[in-house]
Amino acid sequence: MRIVLFVLLLVLNLEANQHPFSKNIHMETIEKATLVQVALDNEIYSKSKKDFSDLRLVSKEGEEGYFLKSVHQKYISNQKRLTPAEYDRENATLTFKFKKPFDVEKIHLQIEDRNFESKVDVFVNGKLVVKSCKIFDYSRETGNRNFNITLPKTEAREIKIRYALDKTASFYKKYQNLQELSKYLSIKSSTFSNSNRATKDVLLKSKIRLENLTTKEKKSSYIFKTNNIPFKSLKLEVVEQNFKRNGKVYSSNDGIHWSYLKSFSILSSSISQKYQKTINVENRSKYLKLEVENRDNKPLTIQTLTLLTKSKYLYFLAQPNEKYTLYFGQKSLTKLHYELESLVNEKTSFVKAKFDKFKVLKIDVIEKKEEKISFMEANKELLFIGIVLFALGVMGYIAFGLLKRES
Repeated sequence: MRIVLFVLLLVLNLEANQHPFSKNIHMETIEKATLVQVALDNEIYSKSKKDFSDLRLVSKEGEEGYFLKSVHQKYISNQKRLTPAEYDRENATLTFKFKKPFDVEKIHLQIEDRNFESKVDVFVNGKLVVKSCKIFDYSRETGNRNFNITLPKTEAREIKIRYALDKTASFYKKYQNLQELSKYLSIKSSTFSNSNRATKDVLLKSKIRLENLTTKEKKSSYIFKTNNIPFKSLKLEVVEQNFKRNGKVYSSNDGIHWSYLKSFSILSSSISQKYQKTINVENRSKYLKLEVENRDNKPLTIQTLTLLTKSKYLYFLAQPNEKYTLYFGQKSLTKLHYELESLVNEKTSFVKAKFDKFKVLKIDVIEKKEEKISFMEANKELLFIGIVLFALGVMGYIAFGLLKRES
């Protein structure tokens, strides 16, 4: 009987450890049960099933409940605080530079000086947009002050602020003995803001290199290995500056049989300043083919494309001093449904975590087509059933023997 139980436990243990891949989850120390969020990455996308039914979250206590959710949008900051990139005191001009274009409607200057009055000009991308705006600090007189500048909403890459202290103003005539009066203002930084309340999609960007290029009959076929990374759109990285081409997108899981997805048009014109290199198409497959019509033109040079993936997150309830590992890649598993998702809402707070290094637990024979699959590997389900039937037969034989003795 002990031998039979051992055989059964061994078989069940072998089945439980068929996960080819795993990733440990690294998170900050917690003192109580806490909801944790961790973003799926390309390694998980490339090795998991399309419906993610193979994902298993495991702790030392066993399998843990979890749910997957896409965070579609995030809030775009409508305020930036910058220090001057340049300060030309000779001409009383400050220059602020933005890393990315930013809409500006209002400027608030952080000024240390008191008791002054000044006129300000504002240049956005080299163009004068505000002239002689008055800023002031009447601490000596009324205590009122205004360090704000309003301008028409403008997309700014660079802003220059030039000021001039107006010593002829009535304020200075009234207080001629102001000792702190200076030729310059001490402007340490400025806050630039707008009234936008926009959000943008949370997207994972993946650059994919060209695998193969063939050209015949005035058509070029570009094949990329996308490794099952899901995407909602893709952006072409084209070397040429001026072109207008039509084409079709195909997908495949073996690189041989192709399924049509969508027709597209791409455009780049330095003459008319029009550009369209993004194709809105959703897919998840191992290979992607772009078939581009050249007509009488030379083939385009497309070395890479960027996949734009709607980020997907795994949520679970973590316990203090516990370690968690995500297993994936076992194709025979079915999807599980846990109640955790129904217990949280958008207002539920969580802590962010991240995945550690990717671990290969078993050779992925599906990816390596050239390797021969062993008889045991090809028939593991039949062998499993045979072992179970054999074990049940042995148990039945022993039970029959015991009954015979008693009779």
